[in-house]
Amino acid sequence: MTPPGTRAPALPSADVPVPGGRTAAHSEQVAGTLRGIVRAAVAHTGATSAALGVLDDSGARFERFVVVGADAADRARTGRLRPEDLPPVAAGSPPARRSLGVPVRVGEAVFGHLHLSTDDTGAPLTAADEAAARALAAAAGLAIANAELVERAEHRRAWVQAGSDIATALLSGADPDRVLRSIGERVAALASADAAGVLVPSAEDDDALTVVVAVGPDQEEVASVEGVRIPLLDSQLGAAHRSGVPLLIADARTAAHGGRRAPVLGEVARHFGPALVIPLGGRPPLGTVVALRFPGREPFEPDTLELASAFAAQAAVALELARSQQRERRLQVEADRDRIARDLHDHVVQRIFATGLALDRISRSLADTHPEAAARLAERVDELDGTIARIRSAIFELHEARDASPDAVRSRIVDVVRSITGGHGLRPDVRVRGDVDGLPPTLVPDVVAVVRELVTNVVKHAQASRVTVTVAVGSEVGVVVTDNGVGLPAVTVRSGLANLTDRAERHGGRLTTRAGPAGTQIRWTVPLPGRD
Repeated sequence: MTPPGTRAPALPSADVPVPGGRTAAHSEQVAGTLRGIVRAAVAHTGATSAALGVLDDSGARFERFVVVGADAADRARTGRLRPEDLPPVAAGSPPARRSLGVPVRVGEAVFGHLHLSTDDTGAPLTAADEAAARALAAAAGLAIANAELVERAEHRRAWVQAGSDIATALLSGADPDRVLRSIGERVAALASADAAGVLVPSAEDDDALTVVVAVGPDQEEVASVEGVRIPLLDSQLGAAHRSGVPLLIADARTAAHGGRRAPVLGEVARHFGPALVIPLGGRPPLGTVVALRFPGREPFEPDTLELASAFAAQAAVALELARSQQRERRLQVEADRDRIARDLHDHVVQRIFATGLALDRISRSLADTHPEAAARLAERVDELDGTIARIRSAIFELHEARDASPDAVRSRIVDVVRSITGGHGLRPDVRVRGDVDGLPPTLVPDVVAVVRELVTNVVKHAQASRVTVTVAVGSEVGVVVTDNGVGLPAVTVRSGLANLTDRAERHGGRLTTRAGPAGTQIRWTVPLPGRD
């Protein structure tokens, strides 16, 4: 035992995982408290080493040990201990011994076991050491409880702060689509999820959701899911979305008993295990956020469900307000364009036209006496006519701009291509022809998703130096992606070309590929309704 008033020597400490046990999900606050408890046990008893075994939720096995003062071999042996392997604590004053163990309780539950030992060169542990260990274990229970309270409070504060950040960004005029991506990223981080998605009601089907945001460890891989339409049927996802009630799913790979789900939902879910489904609320519902963990990880904690629900409610209110503000700004811009067009027509054009008429009369009156001056005036009249034509074209363009989407499809296509090819040494060439910004809203997500998927395939598989993306709108909409690479890989996956084929066939279109020695060309075309 260290004499009073002296500083205990620094001893090595380590967290020892248990073979086959899950990783403890304690914060640094709790982990630091555990390490402090074990160091204090060595400092205030005759033990030469100590270990605190943390029990898992079942209480039947340890999930990890915090060890101080043991060498590598001892740590390895400690990692194999089970609760029944610890020496029992005898009643009364036990004889001196080399090791002892006492339970550490948090409230009424046993959190773990504090195990003390001494080597052959030290004095055996005594009843006084056991009494000190018991007192330390009692104090440790309070310290751990306080640390867990701090951890939960910090976790709750992080969720509240995330909701506040989302609301601030939306109400400050940020693009709602970009904020939706931020919602997915924040939920994935705060819920310790491996992937997350934001789904909104599909424009094509009242009983389907479209994936507008997907985040995960391989962003290029999960991006292929964006734009996928998922029929709800009577799946668990559909039940949560329609009711607005959040849901914990133990295993996303397994459909609910008696329920039905679309094959595409099963194909996406088969890669994951525990799921957290958080509807964004609203009437009609604005959308749903889904957080996912890989198979084998622990389920989401119930308190995460409550915190994520509050976050989603806050985000939904802010999103609805932001969309209302966006509509008001759009209406204001449209009103300004109408006013400018009206002023140009009623004042500027009319004055120029009147000036042109006056000059034309003067030119005609001078035709006999001053032919050269008359000719010069006639040229000026022609120039004024040209100016009037250009102003009328500008008025027409203002009316067209009033009806265009503020998030132009043309710009979205260019942004997608640039974001995917940037930093890969691939030279992109984007060609947009026809009234792309006038595409039906039901087609826009598919066109953008097709461009994203095809360009991503070029980056990942083609080994190309150049890619040409052509989007043309006429009697049909066509997306053609051509590269100068090595050709298509010998792999077919549902999220790849098969997915794009399905997208085309849903609209009565088709997907064709042509591979040659100089590269590959993939053509995706669908007819436009009402156009011959």
